[in-house]
Amino acid sequence: MRGFLIEEYGAPTSHRIHDLPDPSPGVNEVLIENHAIGLNFPDALMVQGKYQKRPNPPFGPGRDCAGVIKAVGKGVTAFKPGDPVVAQVFAGAFSEQVIAPLSRVFHRPGAVSAIDAAGAITVFNTAYVAVSIRAGVKKGDRVVVTGAAGGVGLAAVQLANALGAEVLGVVSSEEKAKLVRDGGGDALVVTEREEEPLKQFFKDKVRTHWGDDTGADVVIDTVGGAMFIAGLRCLGFAGRLVVVGFASGSIESAKANYLLYNNLSVMGAPLDIHFDHALEEMRAGTEWWLGLLAEGKVKANVSEVLPFGQLMQGLQDILDRKVAGKLAVDVTTG
Repeated sequence: MRGFLIEEYGAPTSHRIHDLPDPSPGVNEVLIENHAIGLNFPDALMVQGKYQKRPNPPFGPGRDCAGVIKAVGKGVTAFKPGDPVVAQVFAGAFSEQVIAPLSRVFHRPGAVSAIDAAGAITVFNTAYVAVSIRAGVKKGDRVVVTGAAGGVGLAAVQLANALGAEVLGVVSSEEKAKLVRDGGGDALVVTEREEEPLKQFFKDKVRTHWGDDTGADVVIDTVGGAMFIAGLRCLGFAGRLVVVGFASGSIESAKANYLLYNNLSVMGAPLDIHFDHALEEMRAGTEWWLGLLAEGKVKANVSEVLPFGQLMQGLQDILDRKVAGKLAVDVTTG
């Protein structure tokens, strides 16, 4: 089979396609005939050796794929050859065939294309952990999402909207605001400000948006830095701020006395460890949002589909901030 192999860490475009042995599934594993790949920022870090968890070279990179079951290993009864699936593995998805453990593979509805499923799985599962498992968003909640036009942010907007929340997405341009509105939320455009601190401007705008002074119930923060502090300031009584990432590159700290005085909670939303500690919730959540995708109630927002041979260039484009929306790869072309 064809697949990318990281022989030593380096820039994405330094890696190439290899002819690799066809793999065979082991106990509680499946073999997927791969049709589509989703590209993520962590993939770009991984091939450079800059991701916090990484295997030693040589290894096959990639985490998101979708296709059909080609073979099953011993102990597998939930899947059979020919079943359409989507998987989120730790490594090895950038190839024509992928081994996936049962904990990381999910049935894919027939109405959901391999491209959409592969493009959605990391961002929607991350958003599900943040919005549902950690924040416990429910109907009527007021939810603010920072970095709302990014992959995880836009998925969070859509899932919170699907749960019946009132969603306000924070973005940096009117072009990005349209994506948020298309996802079922309202949008607040925030750019760099010099005339007043961001935290006060942000608080005033959020509270004005809902017409009273009670603040938000939940903030899903994908940006960090000054936006994290601003997000805390716009929370109301018993508000919850969920930390998803640090797109700003800055990691701020919360003052414990502010949390105590205002009755606030700050929590993290890591994706991968939920497969180890909350697998049934992850299965239920993945089935839920895939169902929404099949019904057209949420969108995968895949903006461009690359041929297989251009995969690493796609990762470089993500690093260079040239990508709007989500990149996916068609394994059957190029």
